[in-house]
Order: sequence, then structure tokens, then C-alpha cells
Amino acid sequence: MEKKINISITEIFMAKAGKNGWDNCFHGTITRGDGIVHGRIKMGSGYIVATAKDQWELGEKLDELVLANLTLNLCDDHKPALN
Repeated sequence: MEKKINISITEIFMAKAGKNGWDNCFHGTITRGDGIVHGRIKMGSGYIVATAKDQWELGEKLDELVLANLTLNLCDDHKPALN
């Protein structure tokens, strides 16, 4: 008798921001399902969340959201590191 195993795979993902693109790096997770990729990155006490059709589009969205969060200081419990 075959026993079915329910497995969920979560991938580690990174978004970056800054002059060189690597000045500020933040790690999070992505999950895939129903042809959509979901990403979530922890910044301070909150999360940046995005959804896209593939990991490349998701990466662009998350990079833009990280940059916006840092430059506009949207999260008050981290220090902006951009010049």
C-alpha cells in the first residue's frame, strides 16, 4: 500500500536596494502555487509582500518595495541605510 506524503516547499529569496544593488539585502521566502509566486520579506517589525507570475517579476517588485521602504522610511523600527 502506497502512503501519500504532503510536502510543502518554501524557497529562500533575497531583495536588494542601494547604489550598487547590494548595499542593503533582505532575505525572505517565496512559495509557488497555481501559477503564481508569492514573496514575503521581513523588514523591521513588518513584512513586504508581493505576488507575481514568475520569480523574475517577483524579484523586481520586491527590490522596488525594499527601496521604497528604505528611502521613504515607511517602517519606523529600522534605520534607512541609503545615502
